[in-house]
Amino acid sequence: MRFWIALWAAKLYELFKDKYRKTKSDRAGLLAEKLCPHFLNYIKKPKLVIMVTGTNGKSTTCDLIANMLRKAGYKTEFTYWGANMVAGHIRILLDCVNLFNKSTRDAVVLECDELSLDQCLPYIKPQYLCITNLCRDSIRRNAYPDYMMNMVDLGINSNKDVTLVLHANEPFSSNVGEHNPKVFIGANKIYDYSAYAGFSNEFLTCPRCNSMIEYEFRHYRHVGKFKCPKCGFKNHKAKYTWEKIEGNNLVLNGDKYHIVSDDIFNLYNEIMIIGLFREIGFEPKEIDKLLKGVNIPKSREGFDSYKGIDIYRKCGKGQNGTAPSIIFESIMKNKHDKELVLIMDAEIGFHAQATMTWLYDNDFELLNDKTVKKIIITGENTLDYKLRLLLAGIDEKKLIICEDYKDAHKYLTLDKSDIYLICDVDYGNWGIEVTDNIKKRLDDEK
Repeated sequence: MRFWIALWAAKLYELFKDKYRKTKSDRAGLLAEKLCPHFLNYIKKPKLVIMVTGTNGKSTTCDLIANMLRKAGYKTEFTYWGANMVAGHIRILLDCVNLFNKSTRDAVVLECDELSLDQCLPYIKPQYLCITNLCRDSIRRNAYPDYMMNMVDLGINSNKDVTLVLHANEPFSSNVGEHNPKVFIGANKIYDYSAYAGFSNEFLTCPRCNSMIEYEFRHYRHVGKFKCPKCGFKNHKAKYTWEKIEGNNLVLNGDKYHIVSDDIFNLYNEIMIIGLFREIGFEPKEIDKLLKGVNIPKSREGFDSYKGIDIYRKCGKGQNGTAPSIIFESIMKNKHDKELVLIMDAEIGFHAQATMTWLYDNDFELLNDKTVKKIIITGENTLDYKLRLLLAGIDEKKLIICEDYKDAHKYLTLDKSDIYLICDVDYGNWGIEVTDNIKKRLDDEK
């Protein structure tokens, strides 16, 4: 009875909220969970349930999977605003049932926080769990990949039936779930050199014998082809292998697929998605067609060309030891002159982040280039960023302090240089706001 009361109360709350507030939140999920602590166990699930976890790339991967399923004709729900805890899962599953707890959707794609797997896997019982990667993350919560690996493994042990979709090139996530069925997606050496690899590497010693790991290549951080010269520990054999790039296509097991984004990080997300869809039963040509119909979500990146000025918006996870480096390397592929605006503070005002060690895990040295003409630093911790950029060897004359991001456009030259807005993933809208301010200034001046 408690379940039915919780279901109807949450549905009523959503109806009221959608009519008068028109915002997305997990409050209906919190309400349902409070009224019925085991609500997640009782609510009906769609026939196809896919979960995605990992340090980086969860939201993008969920977005692409869900939109591809929709284009394939599946009635699909997904956590497009990033709610990835139990209440968020309940909130999305509420959209998958009617008042009588009958399923109204064919599929659901759920993003899951790495630390919450043991709270949801036993009840949601997905057919597939995709793990994008395990990398160094927030120093206050999940800083070390080996710790996260143990926590993820603990969660997976609560459901030994779920099929794990894993990257064979990522040593932490590829070695979880000893007793689960697994599908490995791997990659050959795609690039002769990758600045993505950077100076940080969280996987230096063998987990079996503690010897130094040897790499044949690294695509980013510790993701690549590795081997322990002493005990032979190495990458798992992949069922699906990314072999090369041909024009606008990547080649996986001899089949060509449209590239959604040429950033190495997104390419790894894409090959995992391709492997997942092959396992579901889609043919290569079907998958290629679906990939041509989707894009990286606007919450993660954007582009505007306005009155001769190209404006790029790149969003990445703050307090993170990998995501900013990925953005920097992507930016530096562009050999045009450029001006950068950093909107990277993960917390603002009284709760501003004080633990800034993550800045030193990232390769700000990539920005020490003659094509970078100016870097405008915004937020509560501008001096921390300035110090890090100076230690990266960047000329102080290029650095401009502007605490309020709303004023950043005033310091841009607006000449022939491209503009890059580098935003924390939680503040992508601020990047859009800066873009609008740039356009207004261009209207006034040109």
